[in-house]
Amino acid sequence: MSTTERTTPSTPQGRPGRPGPAGRVRAWWDDLGRPERVLVLLFGATLVMRLFVYGGIAGGILIGDEAYYLDSGRALSNALRDLAGLGAPDTAELDRIVVGSGWFMPGMSVVLTPLFLVAPQAPVALVRAYLSVFSALLLLLTALRVRRTFGNGPAGALLVFPGLVPTYAAFGAAAWGDTSAGLVVVLMVCQAVDMLRTVRERGSVSWRAGVGLGLYAIVAVYFRSSVSLLVVGMLGLTFVVSLVLAARAERRRVVVAYVAAGVAFLAVLAPWSVGASTALDARVVTTVSVPTVRANTFGDSDLVCFGECDPGSSIWFSPLRYSREQAHATGLSEVDIADEMSAYARQGVTPTSYARDVIGNTGRYLGNPSRFSVLLKWSEAPYDTVLVSQVLTWGMFYPMVLVMLALLGAVTRRGFDHQLQLILLKVGVMGLLAQPFVHMGGPRYWTTMAPLLGIGLAVLWGIRRDRRSGAAQWDGDGHPLLARFLYGVQWALTLVAAAVVLGVGLVAL
Repeated sequence: MSTTERTTPSTPQGRPGRPGPAGRVRAWWDDLGRPERVLVLLFGATLVMRLFVYGGIAGGILIGDEAYYLDSGRALSNALRDLAGLGAPDTAELDRIVVGSGWFMPGMSVVLTPLFLVAPQAPVALVRAYLSVFSALLLLLTALRVRRTFGNGPAGALLVFPGLVPTYAAFGAAAWGDTSAGLVVVLMVCQAVDMLRTVRERGSVSWRAGVGLGLYAIVAVYFRSSVSLLVVGMLGLTFVVSLVLAARAERRRVVVAYVAAGVAFLAVLAPWSVGASTALDARVVTTVSVPTVRANTFGDSDLVCFGECDPGSSIWFSPLRYSREQAHATGLSEVDIADEMSAYARQGVTPTSYARDVIGNTGRYLGNPSRFSVLLKWSEAPYDTVLVSQVLTWGMFYPMVLVMLALLGAVTRRGFDHQLQLILLKVGVMGLLAQPFVHMGGPRYWTTMAPLLGIGLAVLWGIRRDRRSGAAQWDGDGHPLLARFLYGVQWALTLVAAAVVLGVGLVAL
């Protein structure tokens, strides 16, 4: 070869001029800024945490509602096989298993359906691995959306809390929808913030953005129907703020966008609502468990079945069996019977007894946050994850309870974004804290609120930073009514939260 000839550098794979996978990864890493590298490392740490926790719970028994979601997922996969074979799906199986008692929305069942299409008899270990991967991907997608909407800081905070909490990782491998619902709520908050920014900048918003907001809302409800109050509150609030922000001539387009959100929400809800209403011969919107829940939570447990229920079953399934027997005997709907049973059991409820039950529910909601790490424990695990889960979960959870209180009490005038984010986070937290007022509390429910608290910590830090830097108070950019409105909403939410806490405490005395 002549000395004037030039050789083409080759990669380790021998392909001239193209770097191999390792080279592409290095180039990608080098192109990242320091904040992005931190986010990548944090997500990697969440994967390590999930792998560690999975080893301790992989083959454990199913707990509580998990059995329904797995059975329902298999029934849905059977229906899809029937349709693929040009046959009619077994509607009796769908009514019996997917609708069942009408207590559970089938969001997690839909998530499990692809697994059961491939492996109909998938063992628990495979189910937990599949769900752990699904929840990790959902966490990643949520963090990316948070980064785009809120910035690197809130995305990193989300990956730390709840991403690095062991009990949260365990929930991600379980079949409950609590963690997924919480992450989809965050996606809904991001969509709402983006829409309101668009209205502020352009005076209007598209109907497509409204459809996106409605879809996030209904997906969250499918995962956990208990987020319904949060969803309604957030949709209503963002609609009002959008009208305040919009140019007068563009308000019709804003209304169209939120009508589109409502249509998308109802269109996705309809298959479940219609199917459940038909199967149970009663009007079902989301779930029908509220009467039995209220009876057991606030009423006299010895009167739930118009007297004592049959022994030998739980406080949930004995009343269900009784309502079905009565429905069969009378020809009425079991849902109507359950309503009557609930009213009978709650005859003796007083404001004082109710307030004391709410306090007890709140204690159970916030108490023992690592309990499900113990329940999910696999007896044949190669190592014990319980102690690590308990120490890290408690050490990370209770400081975030203080963040929750700070969020509810925080008020700021600095920045449109900070005010808007603070309002939506307050609505989210208050909507989820409504659960102790209607449902027996438990240590699984904090996992739905956890992502909001992680982002809330970063938002509070940003507000503090602006205050210390002397950032000017926001005057509404020539729209003083908007500035006063957002400031007033912050105070109103804070005062409502304080009044509820004070009122419950005084009534309980």
